[in-house]
Amino acid sequence: MIFCLKEITKDKTIYIVQQAGQKAGHMQQDDHSLVKSAQAGDRQAFAMLVERHYKSMFKIAWQWCGNREDAEDIAQDSAIKIAQNIRSFTFDAAFTTWMYRIVINAAKDYYKAKNRRGGREMPLFEDMEYASNAPDPERQMQDKDVLRIIHALPETLRETVVLVCWQGMSHKEAGQILDCPEGTISWRVSEARKKIAAELDLKHKGKRHG
Repeated sequence: MIFCLKEITKDKTIYIVQQAGQKAGHMQQDDHSLVKSAQAGDRQAFAMLVERHYKSMFKIAWQWCGNREDAEDIAQDSAIKIAQNIRSFTFDAAFTTWMYRIVINAAKDYYKAKNRRGGREMPLFEDMEYASNAPDPERQMQDKDVLRIIHALPETLRETVVLVCWQGMSHKEAGQILDCPEGTISWRVSEARKKIAAELDLKHKGKRHG
């Protein structure tokens, strides 16, 4: 897999193309070791780090926005921001916690810019691989209904649902990523579930009377 990465130096910005995994040793290293190497300027270590987590970055972005093309842009933006800020990572939390925070913030920034341009549209959720394992079309349509309801939730509830309900994170992990207390995460999950249940109930009542 090839990534276009952005390297910041003292006097200029350089765009580089780096293929991950060219050194077999990098593939055996854990995140901590790869981050250390990347902070020391090892481009291949950084590329391996991005390759290892890129699918998760894309998945969170897609679940957050529901649009494949936007999710690709957000994941690429996130990789660039990680490259720009990798030296500032202090190992106070897991690398993935820091990375997911960057993805969520990149998604917010992306849609702020898109809204200013008047370009935001309703998501299609055309690729259910990232949100549903349902084998039959009827169940997948039900899942799409849920996804559209979630997409219409306030931003704070939506991002919490993405991390807790879809990514399977604990309330503590989600709180670290979103920089809020566990109790706040628990409240958001509860509120989101109430709103989703209420919207589904209205939709089902409409079908019965339609």
